[in-house]
Amino acid sequence: MITHIRMKNFKSWKDSGEVKLAPLTGFFGANNSGKSSLLQMLLLLKQTIGTNDVIFLGDKESHVNFGDFREVIHDHQTESDLHLHIRCELSHAFPDLIRTPYQVVRFAFDTVIQQIEEKLLIDSLQYKSLSSNTVFTWQKDDLSNVDESPTDFYPKNCYGLHSSNEIEMPKILTYFIYSFEELFSHVFYLGPVREHPKRLYHWEGSHPEDIGRLGDRTIEALLSARIDRKKIQYNEKEMSIEERISEWLRKMDLGYSFLLDRIESSNGKDYDVRIQTKEFGATIALADMGYGLSQFLPVLVLCYYAPEGSTLILEQPGIHLHPKVQSQLADLLIEVVIERKLQILIESHSEHLLTRLQLRIAEGKLGANQTALYFCENESGTSKIKSLELDELGNIKNWPKNFFGNVRGDLTKMTREQIKRQKEAEG
Repeated sequence: MITHIRMKNFKSWKDSGEVKLAPLTGFFGANNSGKSSLLQMLLLLKQTIGTNDVIFLGDKESHVNFGDFREVIHDHQTESDLHLHIRCELSHAFPDLIRTPYQVVRFAFDTVIQQIEEKLLIDSLQYKSLSSNTVFTWQKDDLSNVDESPTDFYPKNCYGLHSSNEIEMPKILTYFIYSFEELFSHVFYLGPVREHPKRLYHWEGSHPEDIGRLGDRTIEALLSARIDRKKIQYNEKEMSIEERISEWLRKMDLGYSFLLDRIESSNGKDYDVRIQTKEFGATIALADMGYGLSQFLPVLVLCYYAPEGSTLILEQPGIHLHPKVQSQLADLLIEVVIERKLQILIESHSEHLLTRLQLRIAEGKLGANQTALYFCENESGTSKIKSLELDELGNIKNWPKNFFGNVRGDLTKMTREQIKRQKEAEG
């Protein structure tokens, strides 16, 4: 689990300060308030894994595509340094790492990146084990703190990987790199815009690692799970992903069951996705259902397809959903956080989702310490973040003014106008 993040000079954030993340973390606020940027920092690190770029700013296939350093650095001030920091704890999801000599299952990572003469350079890199206090520090102008390191060692990307196999890396650094890469291999992202439903889905037998940022590998993932007979635990019993999805569709009144069948075709590898709306009703192609279901299905699948202990980054998971279903979405997220030990990081505008989270905390079904809620706002081009103080009864003590607009104010004004017009009509 990623427990803290911090960024300086990243997009609209001059300095986010240290942001504590919980098993279920929600970022709320107006458009362009910096919510997405907090999550994009993690995606930027994830897509840098295995590359020789100092930091991979992206292309059309990557999770995020920033173009160039000018678009990443705060206020386009390319002479500024970019600071990225994370802290994490991997003990549950990565038990094998506990047996490494330095026990780097709990560690902090810091890097500083500069642009000099249009070239990105690493100014400094530091890992610190929070279990053993082992520290690796590398600085561009000071090699004195690097143990076991040849003088020609220079990290080629921001987390310490070197492009040449001929360069011997410090042993402790290899353990940190391994832990860093393992962490981000278990970070999965679903964006706010998802693929349109298709009439038929073609599957060649692939087994995708995730469902894709557009949800475009959702059906592949379901078929892969079916072939592998992948089971999940719910209420101390095993069931398939498809069974659990059908249960959620019934609970949310989105359908009775979910059907995924092979059809006769020239290549025999096409599949039809259909929803049975009632227990004894006809089945309807997913492409003919309401748009909301096709956009929500990837969220459901990812919550059960991702390995236990993973971190899911979900932007607008309730987009296109009815308010009632947005509330029930909170119950889905709570279930997988508790049952599957997932960490969920969401960016949302849904008042209904937040209210349901507050209700479940008041009921004792989710601890306030399992939740972190934040409100973001942008002041003159610089983002600010406020931690919402949530008590054990689900109350938010420091609720921002007009957090979700001024609905209550509009209702009050409407009542006044109704009374006024009624009096005028009475004469």
